[in-house]
Amino acid sequence: MSAKRAKPKPRASKQANSPVAATPYGATAEYWKSEVQRLGRNLLFIDTGAIIGCLEPGQERFEEFLSNEIVGLRLITSTHVVAETVRRIVKAPAPNRFTGPNGERGVALALHFLKQWLNTHEVLVLAVPDPVFESAKSSFEANRHIECDLTDALSFVIVKGLESDRIVASDHHFRRLGLLVLP
Repeated sequence: MSAKRAKPKPRASKQANSPVAATPYGATAEYWKSEVQRLGRNLLFIDTGAIIGCLEPGQERFEEFLSNEIVGLRLITSTHVVAETVRRIVKAPAPNRFTGPNGERGVALALHFLKQWLNTHEVLVLAVPDPVFESAKSSFEANRHIECDLTDALSFVIVKGLESDRIVASDHHFRRLGLLVLP
């Protein structure tokens, strides 16, 4: 005698069960409200280009800016920016393009960035929930004429979600998105 198995019920997607309160940037209002309460307003988002600029010989403006001009502000970035930075360091077409303070290159420099650089600069790394990532995908599509990549679109959504308009970046297309690009 064989027992019949009950067919499993189809799972609803996480997004279908997530209440999404629309904001101008498509993320949940509740999420951003709680993040602003948790993190405060003295935040400054740092994007990949600025981080890479700190590791590129002859490009001292970003490191000087971070060391001397952001008094009272806390740096924040995303897991996507961290992953993109590590990828760019490890896969740099010119192996000597990026260098750490003790001559680190490649994987050794990527590890320095992950273990020391983020801590030294007290960068808070934000992992965003699915609705925020969905908002970034929509922003990427809506702004395709600006030639942002998906990480840039996510950075923009995070900056706006945290009720800011400033970003530390080397990509000037953030200006076209209405952000103040520092330094």
